Amino acid sequence: MANVFLLVLLSTSSVAGVKDLYILGLFPMDGPSWPGGRAIKAAADIALEHVNAMDNMLEGYDLTFIWNNTRCNTGIGVNSMYRNLYNPPTKVIIYGPGCSFVTEATAQASHMWNLVQISWGSISPALSDKTKFPRFFRANPPEVEVNPARIQLFKRFNWHKIATIHESYELFSAPTEDLLHRIQDENMTVIRSEIITKDPAFQVANLKESDARIIVGSFYEGTARKVFCEAYKNNLYGPKIVWITAGWYEDKWWTTADESIDCTPEQLAVVVEGSIGVSRVLLNPRDEVTVSGIRPSEFMKLYNARSENGSWFASMFASLSYDSILAISLALNTTQGYLAATESNLTLQDFSYTDDTIGSIIFQSMKDVHFTGMAGHLSFNEKGDPIGLYTINRIQGGQSVMVGLYDPTLQSSSQVDWLPETDPIVWQDGKIPRDAVLKLVEVEHLFPALYICFCCVSGLGATLSVFFLVFNIYYRDLREVKMSSPRLNNFTLIGCLLLYMTPFLENTSATSYSAFCTIKAFFLTLGFSLSFGALFAKTWRVHVIFTNSTKKKKIVKDGQLMAMVGALVAINTLVLLTWAFLDPIVVVDYDLPLQRDDKEDVITQRIVKLCESPNQIYFTVALFALQGILMLLGAFLAWETRKVKLDGLNDSKMIGMSVYNVLVLSLLGVTVSMALRTQVNINYALTSTVVILATTVTQCLIFVPKVLSVKNIGNQVDDVGDMMAAAGGRLPTVAGTMMTSSAVTAHRLITVEKTLHLKNLEVERLKAELEKYKKTE
Repeated sequence: MANVFLLVLLSTSSVAGVKDLYILGLFPMDGPSWPGGRAIKAAADIALEHVNAMDNMLEGYDLTFIWNNTRCNTGIGVNSMYRNLYNPPTKVIIYGPGCSFVTEATAQASHMWNLVQISWGSISPALSDKTKFPRFFRANPPEVEVNPARIQLFKRFNWHKIATIHESYELFSAPTEDLLHRIQDENMTVIRSEIITKDPAFQVANLKESDARIIVGSFYEGTARKVFCEAYKNNLYGPKIVWITAGWYEDKWWTTADESIDCTPEQLAVVVEGSIGVSRVLLNPRDEVTVSGIRPSEFMKLYNARSENGSWFASMFASLSYDSILAISLALNTTQGYLAATESNLTLQDFSYTDDTIGSIIFQSMKDVHFTGMAGHLSFNEKGDPIGLYTINRIQGGQSVMVGLYDPTLQSSSQVDWLPETDPIVWQDGKIPRDAVLKLVEVEHLFPALYICFCCVSGLGATLSVFFLVFNIYYRDLREVKMSSPRLNNFTLIGCLLLYMTPFLENTSATSYSAFCTIKAFFLTLGFSLSFGALFAKTWRVHVIFTNSTKKKKIVKDGQLMAMVGALVAINTLVLLTWAFLDPIVVVDYDLPLQRDDKEDVITQRIVKLCESPNQIYFTVALFALQGILMLLGAFLAWETRKVKLDGLNDSKMIGMSVYNVLVLSLLGVTVSMALRTQVNINYALTSTVVILATTVTQCLIFVPKVLSVKNIGNQVDDVGDMMAAAGGRLPTVAGTMMTSSAVTAHRLITVEKTLHLKNLEVERLKAELEKYKKTE
């Protein structure tokens, strides 16, 4: 019969009465897809020999193969199964197939014949569905089962941004979908997920565009070569890229000749270097004694002798083939023991396709199987999938090196045992790749030293304002001070104090508060309004008095001028309050150009915190317009009253100089500040310099002459007194001539004013002392 081979291995036991139990073996001996049957069957034959030689295993029975070639073809596989089931002898279990789609077709029907079916290699996730495949088991886990190991891998190396690419077969799509869910459950991020239908060029290019660093690939070996060829073309490899693929590819799979790609094995080797594979442990690294009595190393010696030193295709799965036969033997042995213990007249030979009595016992016995095999400990979960060790291999120096073992049975936070205890992975460039470019966010903040420096200077300016304020209050009754309206001078100095406070309203930390922005806007505006409003009001009074064309005397009281300043402050305050309530100033993060360090794989995003509001331009223009009008009027009035020669009363010359000073500094400061608004330190230094300099110059121009005048008056009085005393009480002469009466009058007036001021101070002191005595009585 073509393509169907019948081989009955008769037991060589010399014990009388030994009977054969037949296993239907379905192997892909040849064919275009996966011709690994020869390697798998060689391992199964060794297992059968060992089992049949064991005294405590299936006493009175020998296991015998009846095998067929499926060619990894669904039609041939199903046809082979039915032909054997319809023809004697009766088979008690089905072993195989190896190709998932053939297994799916056979396992959907085999349970209807009361048969348990076990495969050494089928990894399709669909086979875990017990509603479709109720009596199916396998020694090789589905790709879904390696996902926990992958998650542990991500955690171990702090990878949180993952990309995936897989072929559009259920064999790969279901595990990938499961992995995506697990990634999300672990609060990780999927930056890209690509599906390959034909040529992977487009999908690989998308991964490159997304700057994927940690890439999980799920595809067949042939597709892997295509994907890695495209990765080479897109420069998607190197010390910053980690490919994580299936671990069941053939050794040095990238060196296999493949006419479908235009990359050389050497080029593929460059991309493959450093890639990681996760798969079921195929050979126990601990080399423990198995249930059959031999170690994995001993088994491999036997197997290599039969497989041309393990060079046959799929030889890497020989251990799973061996363990599958051990699982069959143990399940049948348990069933035999159960039948004997229940004193049933049934034996294993009584198994029937129509009576499920023995079939159900075999199924239950297979579920309870657990033993140490060639691939380590083996047992099955409720889905019939194996519970065992998983290996983490990495390509290092062109060789596959085992770097870790994943044991799902471990009750610990990390179920990966890294080999050896110190990290065995040799990373290129000597450091673990990042899952993405490290993006550092740096908030540009004010240098504390610069802040302290300007605060100290501003503090000195404020001290000077306090000195002038004390001077203005103390000498308010003195003619030189009184003539310049000391109450309005107080307004000017209070405004200067507010302006000096603005350099303090800056934050040196990375956290900024909008309250600083709002208060600073209030202090700047109101400080300017008080300072220049008072100067404007005084100049306006001089203008009204001395440019009055009528002969009627014009009187302008301080109260009127203070009301004028108050109105100006009120208007500015109204604008500020409207701004604060309708369009509040907030701290906005402004991104500066990125700084990239390709060597360290770091991108630095510098952020400047700016005070802004959506409609600030309108309120800013309104405030600038108000202050500009004030300055223009002040300059005009100063020009109009420039010829009024009455010292103390007319400050027009000094006011004009102040306006010029403030105008030049303000235009310079505003222009440069807007251009350098993102340069935190330069902007702060410039604006603070303008405010401090303009305020200091203004108050010095107004008050230094008054201080000098008072000082000169005192010196002149002292000089006159000395001269009179020297002349015996007579008026002294200058160049032999008696002093004129006007000079004498001026000197006497100064003396009287000073004496009156001192007497007033003495009276106030005596009153206070008198009140103190009254309270004590």
